Amino acid sequence: MRSTATVQPTAIDIKRARTLLYPIAAFLQEGGFSKIDAVNALSAAFERLQKRNSNRRMQHIGHTTPYADIIAAWTRNREYVDPSGRPRALHLSGPNSFASLVERTSPDTSVQMALTVLLRYRNIRRSKNGKYHLVKPFFYTNSNDATAFEPIAFFLSDASTTLADILKRQDGARRPEPFWRKVESISVSDSIARKFVTFARERSLIFLEELDDWLEAHRDVSRSAPRKRRRVGLGLFSIYSDYEGITSNRRGKA
Repeated sequence: MRSTATVQPTAIDIKRARTLLYPIAAFLQEGGFSKIDAVNALSAAFERLQKRNSNRRMQHIGHTTPYADIIAAWTRNREYVDPSGRPRALHLSGPNSFASLVERTSPDTSVQMALTVLLRYRNIRRSKNGKYHLVKPFFYTNSNDATAFEPIAFFLSDASTTLADILKRQDGARRPEPFWRKVESISVSDSIARKFVTFARERSLIFLEELDDWLEAHRDVSRSAPRKRRRVGLGLFSIYSDYEGITSNRRGKA
């Protein structure tokens, strides 16, 4: 069993940086910012970042797909579910164990690394008898004192790419039409906001499970002829902020 529990930090290259910043630059320009204004705003944001006082650290965990695949296999594969279809508690090693789950699902992933990450972000827990229990149906990447870097980086990249595709799209394009959706209210209390987040989290999990099942059912596992594969998916996020209203001040407040 591989025991390495370190990972090479993911670097943001110039191509990904341009992808992330393109829609931001487009909206700043449309909102009245000059290039110099935008550069100064970015510089001020970096300075504010360096002065931040936060107890939550960012940690590098590598690409998120292996961890998500491990959890998905734990909830689906008959070797790892009980007769009622619920994920079984697994020993660390041995037949149909956590180690075998990792090695079957993501053979390039260190078993110890997968164990460390899934425990750190409370996706699994270890019971007194030494077995590991899956406690979350999707890969969570936040704890009380840390958040994983790569999921945030990839989420921002996906969101920016979608916005850029909307801005650049031409009639007659062969690619699926990109979209984004949002629902909000400006007339709720903090207690209702907490109830909404709980409700939305539960409903979104059900929705995402349905989408995940659909994608799994339509997964192309053919290896007879190599062809270009496409990545498709959906991302959701919660919203919580003070209501600022609509202002005509283009620069806003620092």
